[in-house]
Amino acid sequence: MKMNVKDITEYIFVEPRIQKADLLFVFGTRHKEAILEAYNLYKQGLIPKILISGGINRVTKKCEARDMKSGLIKLGVKAKDIILEDKATNSLENVLFSKMVIEDKIGFKNVKKLMVLTKDYHSRRALMTIKKHFPKNIKLCLAVYNVDGLNKNNWFNGKKNEKIVLEEYSKIKEYLNRGDIEELNI
Repeated sequence: MKMNVKDITEYIFVEPRIQKADLLFVFGTRHKEAILEAYNLYKQGLIPKILISGGINRVTKKCEARDMKSGLIKLGVKAKDIILEDKATNSLENVLFSKMVIEDKIGFKNVKKLMVLTKDYHSRRALMTIKKHFPKNIKLCLAVYNVDGLNKNNWFNGKKNEKIVLEEYSKIKEYLNRGDIEELNI
């Protein structure tokens, strides 16, 4: 089967839509690019609060949410503006566990627009997971960051990056079939 790079690229890499939002939802990661992008969005006044979701990272063995919080505070984000979910070990748990934290700490009635921050190649699955499990009246917007130079213009140029994107494509099919995520209409 010949791979259609253009179709996969257009499907996997959702174009960022950065807008002012009530809350920034950050999917946990060990990559510092996420901290820098969250800080930039906060510094620009686009988001007043940041929710970081992520438990123990299987590579670093450190808590993603706590590490990211520490990094954001060092950059100048006020601790009172950071909310943690520190148990999740995958994207579905990020969303399900954070849903409870949002309701407890903020209340969904106070979140009209949610900005999602994730790796660019994870953007579709991240939004699909939130769409499936969060209240339908919440508007979603997207901010992304790149890791190790991987992006929509070059992912197909090397075996490592190609593997990452094709695994993401496969996960979406699998999780749709399981009912864990919902297709986007974009």
